[in-house]
Amino acid sequence: MPSTPTSRRSRDVREGASSDPGQGVLVEGPQLDLRVIPWSSRGSSMTLTQNVQASEHPGRDVDVEPGLYLCDVSGSRLWRWNAVFRVMGLTAGGPVDVGIRSATPELLQLEAGSGMIEMTWGAVNTVRVRGSGVGVRLHETVVDPFGSAVALPTSPRNWRLQMGEDAHFAVDVLQGSIGVEAPMVRTGPDAGSAPKIVDIHPPAGGSFDFTITLYRSGYVTPEHRSGFGEDVVEVARAFSEWRDAYPAVPAEREPTATVAAYVQWGALVRADGLLQREGMLMAKHWMNAIWSWDHCFNALGLARAHPSVAWDQFMVVLDAQNEQGALPDLIHDAGHMWGFVKPPVHGWALRLLLGHVSPPHAELAAAYQALARWTEWWLTYRDTDGDGLCEYFHGCDSGQDNSTAYDMGFPAVGPDLAAFLIVQMDVVAELALRFGDRAESARWSARADSMTERMLDRLWTGRRFQTVHAHSGRTADGSLSQTSFLPLVLGHRLPQDVRVAMIDDLRAIGILTPFGPASESPASDLYEADGYWRGAIWPSTTFLIVDGLRVSGAPELSASVARSFVDNVERVGFAENYESTDGWALRCPAYTWSPSAYWAFLGDYLKEPPAD
Repeated sequence: MPSTPTSRRSRDVREGASSDPGQGVLVEGPQLDLRVIPWSSRGSSMTLTQNVQASEHPGRDVDVEPGLYLCDVSGSRLWRWNAVFRVMGLTAGGPVDVGIRSATPELLQLEAGSGMIEMTWGAVNTVRVRGSGVGVRLHETVVDPFGSAVALPTSPRNWRLQMGEDAHFAVDVLQGSIGVEAPMVRTGPDAGSAPKIVDIHPPAGGSFDFTITLYRSGYVTPEHRSGFGEDVVEVARAFSEWRDAYPAVPAEREPTATVAAYVQWGALVRADGLLQREGMLMAKHWMNAIWSWDHCFNALGLARAHPSVAWDQFMVVLDAQNEQGALPDLIHDAGHMWGFVKPPVHGWALRLLLGHVSPPHAELAAAYQALARWTEWWLTYRDTDGDGLCEYFHGCDSGQDNSTAYDMGFPAVGPDLAAFLIVQMDVVAELALRFGDRAESARWSARADSMTERMLDRLWTGRRFQTVHAHSGRTADGSLSQTSFLPLVLGHRLPQDVRVAMIDDLRAIGILTPFGPASESPASDLYEADGYWRGAIWPSTTFLIVDGLRVSGAPELSASVARSFVDNVERVGFAENYESTDGWALRCPAYTWSPSAYWAFLGDYLKEPPAD
């Protein structure tokens, strides 16, 4: 179970750099729990994590010893065990586990035996390591069915490591010596049985200093490097600049707010491969990709502080739109997945985003065209009975993978899908008008009117909206899913009596818990405490309900739900989802849509007094 991240902002002088330019420099940063939050840097595909367990994801069904691991979270390792090396101290008596003395964005301090090891970031994908009184061992942990890991020297102080079929590393020794145990690649039953081991030793009475760099296809050792302390200061400056761009918060929220900013900053990867822009991964754990609705919530969470980064988060998936107009289920630097799609919340998100972001004309025009094509895709390919309401073909298309709303089967006509498309058509109409095309604007508005009428006629029961099987009209017996309430995002497009009935029903059936909206009411016979979308609280749909209540005339309830979520994450941390009866963090920790919802709620929905 993920633990609550320690989130104290530290303000101290880093010691142990007697001849280093960084000595005595004041640095700031939250103390990070590496069991929960990966230690990484903006743009990097490298992380260090502590005590990774095989149980965290079924795709990582391998024996994992407790320890500190250097990981490669590039997209080629999605769903795979992505630790490349276990990091250990090296004493006269052999390798020993390392303990974490301090972990801030700019400096990781480790204890091993009687020695000290320090790490910082020398470049986007370069970890700088130094220490004294102990050496460092990097022990291969790559799971590679081909047994293809290779280590080879390019000079006495520089080695290249090909750790599996898709991860290249360079080790450059600046001080100290290197020893590498690199058995030849084998095939057959002994493949992969002899791991590669890299040892870095300090000189007698001195300290070692080396770098390890992740690269794609070619690497040249830099001719000049800054001092270790200068690297520490530069990373501290970069994070401080990032953090300081966020709005001020009340003092009691400051520790969590700083960790929220770090989780977002540390989850960014640079434009590379198929990513045409800087992108924010959902997590630099195993969810190391960008899903095609998650990115919308991340964009909104960045909008007030980092508008240009927020715009890139919104567009990074739209850049990958295919010729039919569909968006991929997910994208990363090495590929796309097209087996599913995700719900069309993009118009809803863009409307909110434009309240804070002013993109260049050409970028907004590209977004307009992409949204129009994305909407046409749903209308063309996802209305199998031709009734004017679109359908999900799978729970994963809805983003609510195993929701009780879909227990009657597919294709499923969801009220949430209709609502998202209606909002999106309205936004496309608004953009068409902005670009001077009145006829196109009127056409989209008419389509939105028609779908609204059809949605009310077929899916409204008089008390709540229901999800129905497209062909049989069956519904999921006993379902008390939050899906019924996501159409609140339509606001005044819904008749007032419908809005009032929905809000009354939302209060009555127990979905609104003290920690946020449950995906299935705990009062339901179908509720499961850790049932994914059959009970957990999710930041994404919490965001949709909070905004839906606001635009549907219930601002006080909206603020109350937002506050319940914010208060809970300050108690338990930033997870993928949360148990709805006690609020405890579930699933993937340091998941970015949680801090994004947190920042958006603080900025736009709570309306708290300004910080002192």
